Amino acid sequence: MKKFAITFLVFILSVLIATLLATLFSTQFVIAGLEGVGAKVGLGDRLDMTLYDLGHLGLLYGIFIFIGLLIAFTAAGLVHHFAKTKRPLIYVVAGMACFVVMLYLMQAVFFGVPIIAGARSGLGLTFQALAGGLAGYVFARMTGRKRAS
Repeated sequence: MKKFAITFLVFILSVLIATLLATLFSTQFVIAGLEGVGAKVGLGDRLDMTLYDLGHLGLLYGIFIFIGLLIAFTAAGLVHHFAKTKRPLIYVVAGMACFVVMLYLMQAVFFGVPIIAGARSGLGLTFQALAGGLAGYVFARMTGRKRAS
């Protein structure tokens, strides 16, 4: 039971990391887009937009990320169980794939509209996937079995 509790807490930490990074990346890509069309976004506005998105977009996005990473990490665990190789790599790929699939499915469900504005470009999608990959890396490293000395 203790191992499950620790694994669950690490999972929650991974979800929080992914949500924080994905939200921050999305906000910064949106701001860059605004500046790209001539809008002046000062540091105060940038901070306000970032904090607003963390408190609003982040909460809702975090629910999707929780569900997506739960599925992805379960699949990664099965892959590692049978493959017995490169556990961190398996979880990094699972986290990255989770974000790509999740964002694609969100777009498909919402009539072709990419809901996460910061993921509308290839680079934006890449940064979203990196957030998932980092979450996978953290999860794999923090839940890995201890090696005998």
